[in-house]
Amino acid sequence: DITEILRFTFIGCGSLTSVTIPDGVTAVGDYVFEYCTNLTSIVWKPVSCTGFWTEETTYCIFYGCENVTSVAFGNKVAEIPRFLCWKMSKLTSITIPESVKTIGDYAFLMCEGLTSVTIPNGVTGIGQCTFQNCYNLTSITIPNSVTSIGVAAFLDCTGLTSVTIPNSVTSIEYDAFYDCSRLKSITIPNSVTSIGDEAFEGCKKLKSITI
Repeated sequence: DITEILRFTFIGCGSLTSVTIPDGVTAVGDYVFEYCTNLTSIVWKPVSCTGFWTEETTYCIFYGCENVTSVAFGNKVAEIPRFLCWKMSKLTSITIPESVKTIGDYAFLMCEGLTSVTIPNGVTGIGQCTFQNCYNLTSITIPNSVTSIGVAAFLDCTGLTSVTIPNSVTSIEYDAFYDCSRLKSITIPNSVTSIGDEAFEGCKKLKSITI
């Protein structure tokens, strides 16, 4: 059984329309499916997956696959790798299984078509830029297991109108909700001990803050 897929393996396979990554895979290289421009469906089953990157690389498995409309996760997935769904602007909904404990940085960066996301109980942190530039995201459910909201996690999510932060959260990092220009209300529990610089800068319609 395949356990590793090396970088650039399927780059430019323009006729590829669907991909299933089995749960036995433990390592996937950078840009494996880069510019598979007709790819529309992905099934991701690895429980936890490492990359082969250095600090200079970005682990963009599906870079340039901007026509993807469906990403399904296996029910054993514990970690969504960073950059996994980057710039999949036609992705309108996502179901994150209860098995997921970690959502990597930039995992859904610039998924402009996403309208709602439910983060399952058990996820402990929302990483850096995880949902940045998801302009049409209007609803986000954050569970009581989350303890931190990362840097720029929801930056430029201009569709969000309200956010309730659960009482498990202790830190809201800088730029977390920067330029969420339609955000009208937010509830910050007394469990929060740290709010970073510019966390809510540019929230022009914010009328109600409950602390």
